[in-house]
Amino acid sequence: MEERKRGRPAQDRVAQKKHLIAAATDVLLKGGYARFSIDAVAKAGAMAKKTVYSFVSNRDELVGLIVSSWTDSFAPQPLESGPDGQALPVLLARIHRVALSGDAVSLFRIIVEDPVARAELALPYNENGIERGVRSLIDCLRAKRGTDPARLEPVARAMLAWLIGEPLRRAALGLEAPQDLSDEEVRHRVDRCIDLFRPMLAAAD
Repeated sequence: MEERKRGRPAQDRVAQKKHLIAAATDVLLKGGYARFSIDAVAKAGAMAKKTVYSFVSNRDELVGLIVSSWTDSFAPQPLESGPDGQALPVLLARIHRVALSGDAVSLFRIIVEDPVARAELALPYNENGIERGVRSLIDCLRAKRGTDPARLEPVARAMLAWLIGEPLRRAALGLEAPQDLSDEEVRHRVDRCIDLFRPMLAAAD
């Protein structure tokens, strides 16, 4: 008789991870970082603490898991015809939607306003969010041009600073709600971004 393998099936782990991320996001954004803990998340998600610890080692990693779940959508897209193909506007629109979503703006506000959160979360937030966006954009540009990534990095950072930086600051201050923009309005902003930085992209080739 074949011995039964121990452990949960892979699909159960995927479901557990999604449930954990949902519970952690709810606790963090509703209660703030001061009330954010492994205990609180386990209780909110009706999960055993050992289950939470099977995914992360501490609450900082848990925040990284939340942010990376948002940026998972920055997957490479197949390039199509056109000067930049369709991959570039598609990726920039996805980054815009993720980085300026209601949850992302709320997390950014927590990090900016709470000194403890800023000290502990700046690194996981940056690595799983901002830097992942930069790397995805560099990969997208490089796939079409074959340019040295080091030459594309300054352009990628400048593009994201223009597309995301100022709107995120204004959203965090409550001056605008970019998450309410229509798809057409997002496409318009993305097209403006590409047109504005086209000379820099050409110079990097």
